[in-house]
Parts: sequence; structure tokens; C-alpha cells
Amino acid sequence: MNLPEKEIQTILSGIKDFVLIISPEKEIMETNEAFLKQVGCSRENVIGRKCFEVLKEDTRENSNCQSICPLEEAIKNKKHCRVELTRLDSNGEPRHTELTVFPIWEKKGKISKFIEISRDITQRKLSEDLLVKKVEERTHQLKETHERLLHQDKMASLGKLSSSVVHEINNPVAGILNLVMLSKRILKEDGVDQKNIDQFLQYLELMESETRRISRIVSNLLVFARQSKIELVKFDLNDLIEQTLLLNANLLKLNNIHILEELEYNLPLIQGSEDQIKQVLMNLISNAVESMTNSRKKRMTIKTFSKQNQSSIGLMIKDTGSGIPKNIVSKIFEPFFTTKKKGKGVGLGLSVVYGIIQDHGAKIYVDSNPDEGTCFSITLYKDMTSKKT
Repeated sequence: MNLPEKEIQTILSGIKDFVLIISPEKEIMETNEAFLKQVGCSRENVIGRKCFEVLKEDTRENSNCQSICPLEEAIKNKKHCRVELTRLDSNGEPRHTELTVFPIWEKKGKISKFIEISRDITQRKLSEDLLVKKVEERTHQLKETHERLLHQDKMASLGKLSSSVVHEINNPVAGILNLVMLSKRILKEDGVDQKNIDQFLQYLELMESETRRISRIVSNLLVFARQSKIELVKFDLNDLIEQTLLLNANLLKLNNIHILEELEYNLPLIQGSEDQIKQVLMNLISNAVESMTNSRKKRMTIKTFSKQNQSSIGLMIKDTGSGIPKNIVSKIFEPFFTTKKKGKGVGLGLSVVYGIIQDHGAKIYVDSNPDEGTCFSITLYKDMTSKKT
């Protein structure tokens, strides 16, 4: 049904959205008052002109200007096309627009015209952007509050733990002091001979062991109480393992631990805190050594390998120690949980390991059987930016 031009104008003028009727040659055939007001042109200056001459898109660097013509898309896909773009109004100000193009087909399968309906969604976009900004700000505030509460909880836990920590540190300190005093007495009263030298070496080994224990306790407490953000660097995990083994060389030798290294070469660098991953290695190695105190076979296997097309790296530390009973495996990563006798540990080592692994967006698993040993498996990611930071 063909309507008179006057009736068409009446219908178009009642539509608040911007309406254009465009020919296959992209010439504007008809429009409404809402569109004319938006572009600041009279009807006579619009009719017959190419649509791209009248419709000025925002071509600034940060705009979302569409490089594909909506009319061409409608022809290509043989159906209506809907896009969001930014156009300039009569004052040259950018306006966000939601645009839909409907092709009108003739009986012969040709397009006779296009109807383009566009709606100004600037206010909606501004509201959405404001909402996103508020959500981001609120999320940041909640994260800071959560971290503050966690830190306060840690400090409260450390306060309750203080007497135990003092006891833990006092024991090795008292032992070292006694060994020093005994050494001084021997030097003063008996002089230095081969027998005394051998005894001194034994005392020095004991002092070294106790000093390491103090260092480990203090280090774990510092890591547990930390509130600083992770400093991300790229590093070679194999190199870090070699450094850590070198630091523990004397400890391993004193305890007759045989180390089996199965390090895959040419591993990709991983991103994270080198110091914290070293702390993980130190704690796991220390745990393994302690677990093998009464073992007949003392062997520790450290293995690295690439996973998932080198997007992540696997780390495995396995010992032949006493193992962990099944009923407590699920508790070993809890803060202050320990099966050691009083004065032998505060139960922070594995909790610190778990916290560091979580902070790195990594994963840790444990497989253990009593009297058969324990295996810790860790997955570290090459790129930590997509993980927890």
C-alpha cells in the first residue's frame, strides 16, 4: 500500500528515533524532524545527498568509529544490521548511537531502499561507564578492606602465637649459647689438639643447624605477616632451584640426603616473586629433610617440566620420608598446624608455602602415604597477569 507523502511525514515526525530512508545508491530519500535536529540541517539540505556526506562519524583516535558500512553489511548478510557507533552532532560533539538498518526487498530480489533507524544512547553509555567506574572503585575498596582484615587477623594470630614463638627461638638460642660457652671452656682449660678440633667441628655443625632453624622460623613469620604486594619479575625456575640447593648443600650433606635432579632444559621463564618462590623451595626442602630423619633410604627428587604447550611449568619435590597420615593431609596447609613435638616447629612452613602459591595464582597438590614418603606437585604459570595479583 502506497501512502501519500504527507502521511509518511506525519508518521515519521511522530517517531522520536532518527529515521532515514536511503536508496541503493546511498542517497537519502526521506528523513524525520528528529534526525534533522540532530545533524542541524534543513530537509532540503539533506534529501538527495549521500548518507556518508551527512552522517559524520567520530574519527578521533579513541572513538569507536565503525570502518564497515552498515548498509554494505545488510546487503552482504541479506538481513538487518545492528551496530553501535559514535557520530558527531550539529555542534561537533560526539554522540553514542545505536543504529539498525533494514533492507527493503523488491519482488525480483533486489533492494529498493534501506530504512535506517538510529537512537541516541549517549546518556545510557555515560550511565553504564559511570556504573562500571563505581563498581571498579567499590571492588578496589572491598579488596583493600579484605586485605586489611586478613592482615589484622594474621597479626592477632601472631599475637596469640608469641609465647610459642619465643619458646621456639629460645631453645636453639640457648643451645648455641651453651655450645659457645663449652667451646670457650675447652679452649681455656684444655688447649687445642686434634680431639678438641674434631669436637669443635661437631659443635659448629650443631650451631649451624640451630641457626638455620632460627632463620627459618623468623623467615616464615615475616612471610606470613607480610602485607606488601608481589613484585613481579621473570626468572628461570631451574636456576632458582640450583641456587636453593646450593644454599642447603651443607644441610643435605649433614643429613646424608641424596638429591636426584630431573630438570627439563629450555623451560620458559615464569613470572612471579623470585624471593617468595625461593621461600617455597626452602620450606619444602626443609620439610623433606626433617621427614627423612629416621628413614633408611634418604632420597629427594626435584623435577621440572613444561605443561600445556609451555604456558605453565610443573614442579615436583618428592622424598622418601615418614609420609603424612591420610586423616591429617587436608590440614597440613592450615596456619599453626603441626605434628612436631613442642619446640620443634610452629606450623607455619606449609601455610606459608600455600599462601605464596595462592598469591601467584598457582596450584599445589600433595600425595603422601605413611612410611612411603611425600610428593608435592606445583603448577606455576608463565604469565601471572591473568592470575591472582
